[in-house]
Amino acid sequence: MLQLILTGVLLGLLLAVVTSLFWNIAPAIQKEALEGMEKIDAASATSHTRRLFTNKKWSTGFVMSLLGGLTYLVATQLAGIVIVQPLMNVGLIALVIISSRRLGESIDIQAVIGIGLLILTPVFIAFGNVTRPVLFSEYSVITIYCTILLVGIGVMIAASKKLPILWAPITSFLQALASIFTQWFTLSIFGEENLFQGIITGFIPLILMGVFTFAAGVYAVSIGLQKNPAARFNAIVGTVSMFAVIFGGMLIYGQTMMNTPIYVIGLSFGVIGVILLSKYQEKSEVLDIHEDR
Repeated sequence: MLQLILTGVLLGLLLAVVTSLFWNIAPAIQKEALEGMEKIDAASATSHTRRLFTNKKWSTGFVMSLLGGLTYLVATQLAGIVIVQPLMNVGLIALVIISSRRLGESIDIQAVIGIGLLILTPVFIAFGNVTRPVLFSEYSVITIYCTILLVGIGVMIAASKKLPILWAPITSFLQALASIFTQWFTLSIFGEENLFQGIITGFIPLILMGVFTFAAGVYAVSIGLQKNPAARFNAIVGTVSMFAVIFGGMLIYGQTMMNTPIYVIGLSFGVIGVILLSKYQEKSEVLDIHEDR
């Protein structure tokens, strides 16, 4: 544990949990705002931008997402995306507690188990002993990775009219691309002895990080939350992006687990915990709808 503190990995884990809180509570706030707005779709998403940003509740959620982006940036530099990404669902704990207090419902045994598993997730991930990310010198792997995700996004957008839930993996892929470029940016800017040189080196990934973060955090999330139950949508987004980012971190930045069984246990706890808490949230959403009626 002392080694974790000295290397900054523990701080990266803590910042990842803080990021998760921001990124799980923000969509819940935005979901409430979106329920009272006109339908948003991919074809006319740009025209709705002003309306989104003039809505105070939606903007509050967006600001929380931006704050999460800052903590994510630092966490990624300290620990790497293969450690940070599996912790992005831990914030569901806060979401469940908030919904339970708001609706006066007691947290059932299923939710308690889910909370317990998500609390244990960072512990196992930390002791998975994941190696530090290394900046690539060859662009072919990251080009292939990004092309596959972009093609997948295009295909799913075309099919999303019949299957609205596809906006969840679309959001996941956009988030994964943003994470990959975030890692590139942090390795570039902090890898140079001269900060100015680091900014120059990291300019392209910074722009790409901003583009995909905006696409995921403004358009894809808004469209997806309008068309789907928040619990189901968030669970799919978190799980798919987790695996996509871990795969990218290992493939592009050479991160590996020195203690694979422990890491896999932590990863499994995270996935099972998300499923259990999402079922509880979905039940809470149904109760909320009946209450409003």
